[in-house]
Amino acid sequence: MRIRFLYTEAFRLSAIYAGVFALSVLAMGSVVFVMTDRAFRDQVVQFSRADIAAMRNGFDAEGVKEAREVLQQIMGKPGESDFFLLQKDGKKIAGNLPPMPARGGIVSLPGAGAGHDILGVGDFLEPGLYVYAGSDLQRVHATEQEILQTLAWLFALAMLLAIGGGTLVSRSFLQRSDAMARACRAIMDGDLKARIPVRGAQDELDRLAGTINEMLDRIAALMENLRQVTNDIAHDLRTPVSHLRQRLERAREESHAAEDYAEALSAAIEKTDEILQLFASLLRIAQIEGGARRADFTQIPLGPLLTHVRDMFGAVAEASGHHLELRLGADVAIRGDRALIIQLLSNLIENAILHTPEGTAITLLLSRAGE
Repeated sequence: MRIRFLYTEAFRLSAIYAGVFALSVLAMGSVVFVMTDRAFRDQVVQFSRADIAAMRNGFDAEGVKEAREVLQQIMGKPGESDFFLLQKDGKKIAGNLPPMPARGGIVSLPGAGAGHDILGVGDFLEPGLYVYAGSDLQRVHATEQEILQTLAWLFALAMLLAIGGGTLVSRSFLQRSDAMARACRAIMDGDLKARIPVRGAQDELDRLAGTINEMLDRIAALMENLRQVTNDIAHDLRTPVSHLRQRLERAREESHAAEDYAEALSAAIEKTDEILQLFASLLRIAQIEGGARRADFTQIPLGPLLTHVRDMFGAVAEASGHHLELRLGADVAIRGDRALIIQLLSNLIENAILHTPEGTAITLLLSRAGE
């Protein structure tokens, strides 16, 4: 059975960090172990040098006899050094070690002293008179063993914490990614109102979820805009297309000469141009509502534009028994699409002419209210 959280990116990163941490701990533990071993050995050597210095002082004061007494005194009381030897020309004078080859400086005796290693210092009090003082490294090894065990326990604990932390982080990441996946599936199933939950932690997942939610809001707005445009096109094109069909039917039934057919065809072409212009206007509106084409907006003074519209429809209004009046109460300019604004006003005036009785006064009033 596949454990999902083991295959998450968060768990992989946690495993990588744990591996790097493990290598760091091993390197640091090795350095600490080497430094500790060196410090212990340096301390053993210092104690040995101190014991040899005491025997040298005794020898300088009263000769070999005093040096032997000093050695026996050191051996008789608890001290730092454990093993001693005073020998003359290879023959043992005092101490608890057998005669050995005389070597000066730091001397290590592997396997000596009840199976333990001995580390110490050898020196010559005079030619042929050799003294040695050393300590059993068992205590050093025992201390180092404790240090290694402590480091091993700390390493194991750190690895457990790293694995546990990686597991928790992976589960949390998996829960949030599952929530994102559920929201996306709901949207694919048609629920355009579904959104990805945000915890408010302002982390990278919250920022990603917020960006995706903004994108979904934008998509929903565009879908609504598309629906509205579809409805507008169906509504606004129904009437002119119906008129075009009626004209064509009337031309088919009433036309008898080529001139009649040519006139009907010209009227149909003119009506088709109007339909195409209306369709293009609806598409422009959809593009503007969708955020496009606004870069083409210009600053438009409304006074001259309304005057132009009044001149366009004044004669039409008079012919239908209406009176079209213009009142310019303010000098106003707006930013927009000139052609669409003219079409907007044209639609309003046409509706007013078509849906009001004769004698109605239609007024275009331009005024400013606040901003």
